Amino acid sequence: MTNSAKIKCVVAFLAISFCATWAIFTHAAAHGNSHNSLTLYIFVADSHIHGHYDKLAEVWKPRIGGNWIAARLCDAFATNGDLDIPVYENIFAFYNTAWLALIFVSILLLADNALFVIPLVYAGLMYTLTPPDNIIITPWDLPSMFFWTLAYLFWQRKYYLPMLATIVIGTAFKETVAVTAFLFFFTTLSWRTRGKLFGATFVACVLLKLWITYAVLGHARLFTADAQGNMSLQVFKDLLDPHINHFFWVNGGTFILALFLPMKTLEDRGTKCILLFFLLGMTAACILAGTPYEFRQFLDVLPISVIYLERTIRGWQSNNAVPQAQPA
Repeated sequence: MTNSAKIKCVVAFLAISFCATWAIFTHAAAHGNSHNSLTLYIFVADSHIHGHYDKLAEVWKPRIGGNWIAARLCDAFATNGDLDIPVYENIFAFYNTAWLALIFVSILLLADNALFVIPLVYAGLMYTLTPPDNIIITPWDLPSMFFWTLAYLFWQRKYYLPMLATIVIGTAFKETVAVTAFLFFFTTLSWRTRGKLFGATFVACVLLKLWITYAVLGHARLFTADAQGNMSLQVFKDLLDPHINHFFWVNGGTFILALFLPMKTLEDRGTKCILLFFLLGMTAACILAGTPYEFRQFLDVLPISVIYLERTIRGWQSNNAVPQAQPA
């Protein structure tokens, strides 16, 4: 067995261990938290057992990918038109753990240093479980993280057509995946080809979003973000409020670190671009809805931030490497 294969075996074992731990956490979080039961309410919304999809918030309805899969799992394991609580807990844990496993597999197969990336991604994931009394996990959180990660890794490997397909499919789970299309501009392709790839992705995502909103809302809409609340700058006040469970530590601190990492290469500039676009979009949405940042929303860019951090540290280490003295 080669050393590379041995490393992959080590990483695979760690990934399986992390997935087992995540299954335990999500099993316990399946009912929601002490403040609300949104986790349960959203997960079963499209099932034939409960069927209250029409009562979901408008911003959640077009995220049909995760909602549909979650509902079909509930329907498949229902007994006599009812879903037992222990069965639901197992389904919820399986669903979220399966998506995390897919994320780890994509990193193991496509990232340069999975032994660094996977443990740090899992550490950042744990921050979404804070504060413990206010945990919310939705059917699109982990799928969106997967599609962001896979699109980014395809971009790094220059697999542009699979990347395009990944972005379009991902928007059926969460519209923010479309932000990764800007990475097409950060390639060595001709500007004409870059424009074609971005344009094809943009048109496909827009058409898909219009079709989905027409199907679930009864009318086509491009923007479905919640703007019904009172516009507020509370999100900025929260940043100045000193407390331990702070936005600065979101994704285990990797997001803030990534914002301040250098941009020496084309990959660095592309990564920084989508991170900034993501942050601007999240901030605008919070201002319009009058809500604070939700830590779980930043899972989208967790693996990307960690990969960016790993690449930068590797560059620093190679620059500081002392050349070996040649024998006389």
